[in-house]
Amino acid sequence: MELKPSGTIGYQIRLIHNKIHKRMETKRKENEKAPLTEMQRWMLRYLSENREKEICQRDIETEFHISRATASNMLSVMERRGLIERQSVEHDARLKRLVITENALGMLQQANQDIAATEQLLVAGMTPEEIACLRKCLRIMLKNLGEDTDW
Repeated sequence: MELKPSGTIGYQIRLIHNKIHKRMETKRKENEKAPLTEMQRWMLRYLSENREKEICQRDIETEFHISRATASNMLSVMERRGLIERQSVEHDARLKRLVITENALGMLQQANQDIAATEQLLVAGMTPEEIACLRKCLRIMLKNLGEDTDW
């Protein structure tokens, strides 16, 4: 018996992705003080969590699995919006450290609340064991697709 495309795991993951994206876009439009795109939210969260480290564009490319051109464009927009600053590093004049601004930290607080609410909605009705199993299965799927995970 052949599986319909709508019954495949990949299709269902795509539906979930689309629903999450729509929800986060709705939240972004509702929040006039912090109109961050979904990817900006994730990048700012990463920069905030790694403030003690020297994060450069290459780290963003690696962390988010995006091309150099995509990272460059996104970071340029974020810099123009005052969300990040690029600062020279002492040991290599070619490198620029990415630093989250105080303005962005304020926006990130609301963004983190939106992300947490979406996470709670995603796992509503699941036991802690089911959530752990889901995380394990997602890690396996990513590994099968050639992505190493550290979560």
